[in-house]
Amino acid sequence: MHIDSSHFGIIRQFEPRDISRVLDVAESSLSEYYTNSLVIDLFEAWPEGFRVYVVDNRIVAFMICSRISPNEARILMFAVEEKYRRQGIGDALMRDFIEFCGKNGFISLKLEVKTDNDSAINFYKKYGFVITSRLRAYYSDASDAFTMWKII
Repeated sequence: MHIDSSHFGIIRQFEPRDISRVLDVAESSLSEYYTNSLVIDLFEAWPEGFRVYVVDNRIVAFMICSRISPNEARILMFAVEEKYRRQGIGDALMRDFIEFCGKNGFISLKLEVKTDNDSAINFYKKYGFVITSRLRAYYSDASDAFTMWKII
């Protein structure tokens, strides 16, 4: 568990009992639909890559990542409940995960983001991610995604 000194919550690893709250945040924040079984499968594949941000015993944000090689991780899902956005929670989660990756021998991170999600793209650029490619009709609504990549 990591206490976020810049804010009022804690960052901790996901636990299976958190599933319904994580799915609530995902449903209200992300355009894709995710099932219980997918989220649990991602957790079981790499528990260290699944973090939640908790305020007053309530999950308000989460990040799900996967290990795609011995030295590269991928951010699969990253969401902050709307009323908690622009308060540093996303920053705290990102800093925490980048620090974890650095301490554990990872050399790069990648992710996909909707091409029209300017706030997310700018957020990732702030952390050194660069756009490396465009994926046509990547999302279920046929919208495009940018692949973004960062050296740690």
